[in-house]
Amino acid sequence: MLRLAAALFLFSATAVRADIIIGVAGPMSGQYQAFGQSMLNGVKAAVDKINASGGLHAEQLTIISADDQCDIIKAKEAANRLLAQNVDVVIGHFCSNPTLEAAKIYDKAGVTLIAPSAALPVLTESGLSTVIRMTTRLDAQGAFAAKRILAKRPNAKLAVVDDGSTDMKAITASFAAAYGKPPTITASIVPDQKDFAEVIAKLKASNIDTVYLATSGSDAGRLTTQAAKSGLDLKRYGPDSLLIDTFWSASGADGENTLVSFPSDPENSFEAKALSRDSKALGQATDGPFLPSYAAVQLFAAAAEEAGAHSKGKIAETLKSGDSFATILGPLRFDAKGDGQDLRFNWYSWNNGVYQTIAAESP
Repeated sequence: MLRLAAALFLFSATAVRADIIIGVAGPMSGQYQAFGQSMLNGVKAAVDKINASGGLHAEQLTIISADDQCDIIKAKEAANRLLAQNVDVVIGHFCSNPTLEAAKIYDKAGVTLIAPSAALPVLTESGLSTVIRMTTRLDAQGAFAAKRILAKRPNAKLAVVDDGSTDMKAITASFAAAYGKPPTITASIVPDQKDFAEVIAKLKASNIDTVYLATSGSDAGRLTTQAAKSGLDLKRYGPDSLLIDTFWSASGADGENTLVSFPSDPENSFEAKALSRDSKALGQATDGPFLPSYAAVQLFAAAAEEAGAHSKGKIAETLKSGDSFATILGPLRFDAKGDGQDLRFNWYSWNNGVYQTIAAESP
């Protein structure tokens, strides 16, 4: 019994083959170590619960972790180490670009990767067949905002502004697809731009009253205050890049009532709150990837019931069926690319230098 207990929480690079092996990859050391440990703790909490109830098909689950320090090269090395241990599934990594590079290796080996936190769209746009993304992809914020503007301001004189970066262009492309009609103006600025006179002149000439700012917080803040000083009265929306103190530092009171999207708190469900309370009592933080990582184990277990725990890539195939799977985060469904099919965001409003949630929505 003692030998079995030790095997259930195995974090070495070498391991004797257990019944079902779950690989966990992420920053187990370095500046992002807290996130890697949170992910590992979430997986362990879920594995312990499954094992305590008899495991999957009477087989116990074992964890093997690999450290990538959020580094691309180390992520590739970590992926190969986990594959050498014959893992049945991998949960990880944490940072988006290392996740992508590791995902290519898992995909080639036919092993499912369930990614709790990687938000870059390219992860599920690269033709990889064995990837499941737990978090809402970065560009989904654009579609979320477009649907709100259509509903709340159907006759808006709208400008969509980005900073030309890949991430922000992905957000505005998602916005455009969901908006379904050309905005009055589309414009790009240069990151860290100081003078917005040219773009503001265009906004004024077209009588713009609504703007979506897919830029950094500081750029959006400077544009906001310069627009206000020019006499423009704008209703402002933006992605989570505006949910940062540098936005208010740059905008001051001119940023009042700016609406910013942000993924909904995963602790909303009764089960998640209970788990968070119990985990915090043990000194474990439950923010970051803890709850998504716990839910990732639940997804694996649910798919394994149908496809078989050792079916490797068929785990992803089963999860991509469009069926709903019960998790601590609520029911989750995935499309053929591996992206979640339900948007879950809150709107936050900047008021007097602080941001506060105004409503949870899932349009």
